[in-house]
Amino acid sequence: MRTGFKRMSALLCAVGLTAALAACGSSNGGGISKGTDAAKAECPLSALPETGAKVKISLWYGGLSGKAKTVMTDMVRAYNASQNRVQVTASDQGSAYSQVLDKYTGAIPDRIPNIVYAESSMAQFLVDSGTIIPGGSCASQGVVPLEHIVPVVKAYYTLDGAFVPGAVNVSTPQLYYNKKQFQEAGMPLKAPGTLDEVRADAEKLKAAGLKDLQWPLSMTVNPWFLETLLGGIGQNMVNHGNGHDGHATAAVFDTPETVAVMKQLKSMYDDGLVAKVSNTPGQLDQYLNLAQGKSTILFETSTAATTIEAFLGGKLSAEELSQGDLGGLSQSVTVAPGFGPMPGVKEPGQVPVSGGAFYVSNAGSSAEQGAAMDFMRYVNQIPQQVEWLTQGSYLPSNDQVVDQPEVKALFEGKIAGLSLKIAAAQLAAVSPKNPGPMVGPHDEYIDILQKMMESVFLKNADPAAALKKAQADVTKAIQNYNSSNGF
Repeated sequence: MRTGFKRMSALLCAVGLTAALAACGSSNGGGISKGTDAAKAECPLSALPETGAKVKISLWYGGLSGKAKTVMTDMVRAYNASQNRVQVTASDQGSAYSQVLDKYTGAIPDRIPNIVYAESSMAQFLVDSGTIIPGGSCASQGVVPLEHIVPVVKAYYTLDGAFVPGAVNVSTPQLYYNKKQFQEAGMPLKAPGTLDEVRADAEKLKAAGLKDLQWPLSMTVNPWFLETLLGGIGQNMVNHGNGHDGHATAAVFDTPETVAVMKQLKSMYDDGLVAKVSNTPGQLDQYLNLAQGKSTILFETSTAATTIEAFLGGKLSAEELSQGDLGGLSQSVTVAPGFGPMPGVKEPGQVPVSGGAFYVSNAGSSAEQGAAMDFMRYVNQIPQQVEWLTQGSYLPSNDQVVDQPEVKALFEGKIAGLSLKIAAAQLAAVSPKNPGPMVGPHDEYIDILQKMMESVFLKNADPAAALKKAQADVTKAIQNYNSSNGF
């Protein structure tokens, strides 16, 4: 999911990323660097020796916790045990994506790891750093199954004509709601699909006078949700095809349509229909509001499915939740979660690509680069992709995954699976023409949007004036980034 954490790209812009680009461009591999054709990058897989001592490589990751972190460590352990050519050492760099990116950018050009697991939104910055070998360069060698990558995921990660990551984990925004409170309010057990429907349901819930209910809707003040709502109506955040047809040079989100969306959301805050939950690291209030009955509807990441399930403590089964009538539930059950696609302005399910991805760096020897690609090939195999979904709650980027028996069992037999099934279908249906924004100085861009949303929703600023200033500030940040780095 999108976060508002500061990263090191602003620092690199200040000192000039060009030096790092030049240094990294001389590496042994076929990494993307300024002035090169990414689509023609060479695959280093053949440089991995067939025999001899194991080639040792490093993997840095961050932003993973709970089961997702367990999947990562177990997968590295299983890969190391499965063959005799490569030894991967994985190092956790912190609980936030920002921490691994801070360390990575500080290590450019000659101390970076062989693989870095980073947030999806950092793809453009990593490409611009000149330190990445695109995973798509090894597609013909079976590393990345491009013919099976979900279309919108392929579109999002294709830059300069190349599919950039070595492997991808996807999450999307989604709707969760408490069926029990819907029933108590005399409402149909149906997830709202548009902002208008969300507001209408929120008003009915508030008018019902339900015990404990304070704010019908709970969500963090997160630019991710604004990007989603605007993308669903075809509103780009930056020019040049939302940054996919070349480096963005200006922000373009200050439109009458965006002003209308901001005013609609602000009115819900002003009328006490939305809980004021800040977008701070480790924030859990949005979950607690749902679990404690203070809120009925929740906008959150699809990876929250297992968290929602854990809140129930085994009091409900997937079969009970799938039934149309909740009358047979015990009175001790206060939360009966329902799931739906992320609501939109006009229709639900129009979500951007988010999550994390593995990037192979051009650090080290050709043998190390080849070893890194071999590990990416392993991560992309169906059993590992199934594990990311069933254990880590990441959506499948490979369209073959949903047909696997373990996944079908999850989708039909687990509460988290009921949610993930909707999220996976939502992702698969998104048009590749609408993959989400790609911005080089992403940390500054998100920080500006974050402050703009907080000023409007939490401090009563005028939406039109706040959007005008935010667009000017983002444009300035993009122009400074491009000027500093020669784009």
